[in-house]
Amino acid sequence: MYSAERTAFAAGYSAMVAAVWSDPSRERLLTEEPRVLLAEHGIGVPAGTAVDVVRDLPAAPEVVEVQIRSWEEAAARGRLTLFVPRPDRFDARDLTEEEMDALVAGTGVPEFLRTPR
Repeated sequence: MYSAERTAFAAGYSAMVAAVWSDPSRERLLTEEPRVLLAEHGIGVPAGTAVDVVRDLPAAPEVVEVQIRSWEEAAARGRLTLFVPRPDRFDARDLTEEEMDALVAGTGVPEFLRTPR
């Protein structure tokens, strides 16, 4: 696949994953008609190619590269594995009164928001 095709695929794939994360109807479509959902995001699947959906992998940059390889090999294998990672969620907890005051005043950020995920 050429660089421009990889870039277009990655953009369509990323938009599809974001749609699944944010819209229950797109998540339903992923389960019921993954080819239709892919087509909505500009991703074609060769005729006769089965689509297997793998859900809830950790979100990681390498998922996109693995997905690109699966798409590139789909026609030869007759099968496309569609990886849909779970969205990252930060650990919610109640802020202390001091943390809330600092956040509202713009003078501080609670420790759990500073920690890279």
